[in-house]
Amino acid sequence: MLPLVTPRLTIQPLRHADFQALHAVYSDPDVVRYVPDGVRDEAGTRRRLEELMAHHEQYGVSKWAVILTSSGQVIGDCGLQFLPGTPNLELGFHLARVYWGQGYATEAAVACLQWALVHRPEKIVAVVDPAHLVSQRILSEIGMRPIGLEQLLNRTWLVYEVDQ
Repeated sequence: MLPLVTPRLTIQPLRHADFQALHAVYSDPDVVRYVPDGVRDEAGTRRRLEELMAHHEQYGVSKWAVILTSSGQVIGDCGLQFLPGTPNLELGFHLARVYWGQGYATEAAVACLQWALVHRPEKIVAVVDPAHLVSQRILSEIGMRPIGLEQLLNRTWLVYEVDQ
């Protein structure tokens, strides 16, 4: 079932070799401004990479590497993880700032959402900081709709869902 291939992207499970590219994403304050754990140092990025790889190994789903097919460059992550404390899968994405505004996040999110709707029985949601308007626009563009605010992970989030 993997990799997922779109016109410009290849989306596949993360590997240890993706560390440097992911660290560039996870250590950029602009990229992680709305992420609960914020900026990660190298040890934090290594822990996150291990968590994501273990999640994929255990559940067959996770945040996956988003790769520009033309160059083979990892530009971020996109995919689904179980939302802590719920039976729901959360769709999320993080891309290096240099790739913002080019439609890559939307392209990756559509591919992951379509895959999940075919291959996973769980409810698919997304949680976004109420101030993160760009992510809200992307979620709306891919067919998700806001259903309200919810307290999760010690913060208030705007929750989106997709009709399944």
